[in-house]
Amino acid sequence: MSSIKKQITVATSQERAFRVFTDGIDRWWPREHHIGASPMERAIIEPFAGGRWYSRCQDGSEVNVGRVLTWEPPAHLVLTWQITADWRFDPDFVTEVEVSFIAEGPRSTRVELEHRHLERYGEAAAKMIAVFEGPEAWVRTLGLFGGATTAPKYVMTYESTATSRAAAPMHFPAHRERLDQFHRRGTLLMVGNLVGPSGRALGVFTTRQAAEEFIAGDPFVEHGVVTGHTIDEWNEVLA
Repeated sequence: MSSIKKQITVATSQERAFRVFTDGIDRWWPREHHIGASPMERAIIEPFAGGRWYSRCQDGSEVNVGRVLTWEPPAHLVLTWQITADWRFDPDFVTEVEVSFIAEGPRSTRVELEHRHLERYGEAAAKMIAVFEGPEAWVRTLGLFGGATTAPKYVMTYESTATSRAAAPMHFPAHRERLDQFHRRGTLLMVGNLVGPSGRALGVFTTRQAAEEFIAGDPFVEHGVVTGHTIDEWNEVLA
């Protein structure tokens, strides 16, 4: 069996490393590593065995990469890579990408990746092994993943009053679902109320864009439960 193996150690927990790799793949997957005719809008791995690994394109079309064979958070993931040597998806062609997340400490995780069954490329196997071993393939991709685990964080704060908070129970279920949605993506790291009677709450996001996107569709904002918001880099708002 022909395969290549790469690894990276990231300064984050095993659980978060798995989440950033899977739910958060759209944050770091290279946009040029895409076979669709239209530019990639979002990269997606569905979070269950049998789920799809695919890209959604800007024109609304979808392009398959493979599927999920093994889903064992936070330690183990196996995906199929069903892209042929001429860079087309083929449902009858299957190689496998196995990713292991090994905790080396509370904030240190070794991520080991093996892309195997490369002999299935037949006459093109040597060429494809050279491509996957090259600096622009899995080496760069894992580097971008590592960068996503340590990127600067952004703190969103909300302001509210006793009057506006009275409407919170009505809209809280939809607000909570939006929080859960961004957490599943790996773009919302934590959320909570600040101590004291100020009526301030905060959320910590991986990017400013994620914080802005959250605010734009948050039911608390749409229905006036909160009266203002700010987005600052980590520690600025907590000083």
